Amino acid sequence: MSKPELNPESDRAPHGMRQGPTKDPARAHRLLWILAGFRLFLAALLLLSARLHWSALPLTSAAAARLAIEAGAYFLWGLLLAGVHTLTRNRFLTFETVFGAGGDLIFMAVLSASGLHAAWLPTVNIMLIPLGVAASILDLEGGLSLAALASLFVLGHAIDVWITGQETRLLPHAAFVSLLFFIVTIVLYSLSNRVRISERILARQKLDLENLTQLNAYLVEHMVTGIVVFGPDDRVRFFNESAERLLTEGGSGSTPKAALEILRFVRESLESRTTHPFQSTPIKTPAGKSVLPQIHPIGQQGALLVLEDLTYLNEQMHELKLQAMGRLTASIAHEIRNPLSAIRHAMQLLREFPALGAEERRLNQIALDQVERLNRVIGNILTLSRPPSDPKVPLELNSWLENFIEEFASRHEIRLPSPQIRVYALPEPLSAEISPELLHQIVWNLAENAFLHGAPPQDPVHPRVLFRLDRHQESRGVRLGVLDHGPGIPEDLLERIYDPFYSTSPQGTGLGLYIARELCTLNGLSLHHRRRKSGGCEFYILFHNPAPAVVLR
Repeated sequence: MSKPELNPESDRAPHGMRQGPTKDPARAHRLLWILAGFRLFLAALLLLSARLHWSALPLTSAAAARLAIEAGAYFLWGLLLAGVHTLTRNRFLTFETVFGAGGDLIFMAVLSASGLHAAWLPTVNIMLIPLGVAASILDLEGGLSLAALASLFVLGHAIDVWITGQETRLLPHAAFVSLLFFIVTIVLYSLSNRVRISERILARQKLDLENLTQLNAYLVEHMVTGIVVFGPDDRVRFFNESAERLLTEGGSGSTPKAALEILRFVRESLESRTTHPFQSTPIKTPAGKSVLPQIHPIGQQGALLVLEDLTYLNEQMHELKLQAMGRLTASIAHEIRNPLSAIRHAMQLLREFPALGAEERRLNQIALDQVERLNRVIGNILTLSRPPSDPKVPLELNSWLENFIEEFASRHEIRLPSPQIRVYALPEPLSAEISPELLHQIVWNLAENAFLHGAPPQDPVHPRVLFRLDRHQESRGVRLGVLDHGPGIPEDLLERIYDPFYSTSPQGTGLGLYIARELCTLNGLSLHHRRRKSGGCEFYILFHNPAPAVVLR
């Protein structure tokens, strides 16, 4: 998974301006609380110095009284900023930073105007801390602006006292402190910017790691292969849904016990092996599933039990074989079609020979019928290799089914209405988006299959073919079913009914159901089968995209 590279230039706001504390409000919030505590500490220190006449500040009584008043006001200012910061809840971080720094500069100006040079000089040095914190929160332009404003205050006061002759030592110190203002602002901004970038990279990596963890957990939980993780004491720490399905019947809750039995069995069977010590032979689980267990060590004493579902693997292999066989059969059918057409043409010419006797004509007709049968088989095979490209259109199924039944009955020489063919359809108009020709081919194959295996013609109660058009109860999609009252399909043959060329009837080609299912799959439909309680079976098409009822003319 690719991660975007973060760099200082990627955080620029429009017009080239650096974005402020909203980029990292949590860090700015912490810095403002630290700065608020520092202001209160500084004001308390100056207030204490004024009261105790600290030797480092040679103040007169009047100067100490003024310093105490100004320090008390600064203390109240610090409390006010702390209260505002609490109430605003990080909504005005940039404003709070600039507002607080402005108050600090005003406090310096008040000290300079009061002539308290002894208290003003150390206070100016300590002002490096608020300016550094502001530089860490604001963008570079904002930090340099505050540094320039502080330098103007410092240099202006130093020049004023130098011109008036009150104090001549302040000017060099003021110039040095002004330079420090800019140096501290630039250095702390650079360091803060690097910290911010590092925090973003860590946050992005943490998010990616959480996403990968969730993705891996989802994949492991829903993969076909069963996974069981054992701890050092052979206790089950984790198992996925496939492991539960393979080890227990219907999730009975005995999955850990069954997994432990398989683990011990596989370990015992592998103890004597010297090659491939973590592979085993297929076994049957308590749920009756065929699995291939594999053991992989985890750490010092843990183990990972992997259960490959052989039934699923066999189905995949069988599907691949069917696809390969379908492609091969399509190519063979294409090559057979041309000589078969020549044979049919020759048989038709032979039939017109006047000296042909009755027996020869009968044999000729048998040959022609078989050629037609082979042509139908080849046509069905080529249909799968070249699926019909007819566009899907909204089709009103009620009237379409009526026309289809009339054509089907005419083909089998059945006069409607007839007890051999019955229809059950909802009175409401049902429609679907599908090609009429494609649907005709699918339903025709199903109807021919039902007509061949359904109730005999002399049965006065049960029809040979029953068509049903309604809605599926679970999905509420449109369902078109073809039912019969035949003997049904035995349980052991259900897995093979869709195999090509598999048929239980000597007259069948074994391609009807296979072609019907493949055409349904290629066109977004699904073909289902169910056994009927009253006898026989039902094949029904489930439409997943019902369209508005539009009569196709």
